[in-house]
Amino acid sequence: MTGDGPVRAAFVMMGVGPGEPDALAPAAADVLASADVVFVPEVPAESTVLFYTEAWRVERLADLASAVAVIEDWYSLNPGSTAVLAVPGDPADQPGLTAVADGLRVAVPGLGIHTVPGVSIVPPKLSPLPW
Repeated sequence: MTGDGPVRAAFVMMGVGPGEPDALAPAAADVLASADVVFVPEVPAESTVLFYTEAWRVERLADLASAVAVIEDWYSLNPGSTAVLAVPGDPADQPGLTAVADGLRVAVPGLGIHTVPGVSIVPPKLSPLPW
């Protein structure tokens, strides 16, 4: 740090699903690669995230209702870190994520919250062997 102030924590919500990604998949994979932790609320999202992220950085949430408390506790131990919440489908279509974002704004002051619209992460496609 060069005296520019405290490192600001970041929280990113992105969609996971089957099909074609709505956003650039390489950029989404980079977000996962740079995250300190990736929270997932459901097993299908977790299995896709594990294609792109080491298992030790993936934390499964019991449900979205407990997300604010779990993520707030994580930030209290890891200030200035980056976390991703990978949810099935488009984050914009899930009203529960608005409550998570609002709860985190109150619980973790100064947290930069970003939502990547659409489905950003999909499982890698199987390609036929060349022989």
